[in-house]
Amino acid sequence: MIAALVLALSPVAGPPAPEAETFPEARAPMIGLDGPEFDACGGLGRIGGAYRKQAIRNAPSERAKTSETLEASTMVWLCEAKGDWQGIVYASGEFQDTADCRVSNPVAEPRPYDGPCRMGWVLAKDVDFLAG
Repeated sequence: MIAALVLALSPVAGPPAPEAETFPEARAPMIGLDGPEFDACGGLGRIGGAYRKQAIRNAPSERAKTSETLEASTMVWLCEAKGDWQGIVYASGEFQDTADCRVSNPVAEPRPYDGPCRMGWVLAKDVDFLAG
């Protein structure tokens, strides 16, 4: 009986646990990078690409977590570009419009986006440039 109790309380040897997957830290796109005399986000685009939906990441990396997906043709503000990635700001919800995002006017100096709209990162090849 004591031997069974000792065995039950002994640690079981086995293969090591896999390392926990790490993800890049979430990062808001920067706005105001074109200077204080230009709009906070320099362009307007539309989600495009080969698929009907595009993954929106919370950092400019394939390894970053997906925050949501956007339908093709969704209008987005084009803010910071980083490598193959485009930082975007976009309206979300039934009563929000791209004009509500507060990036179509200048800001005094560059800063991370912290406005009322959603934001994220998408592969730049999956955004069609419209204006800016």
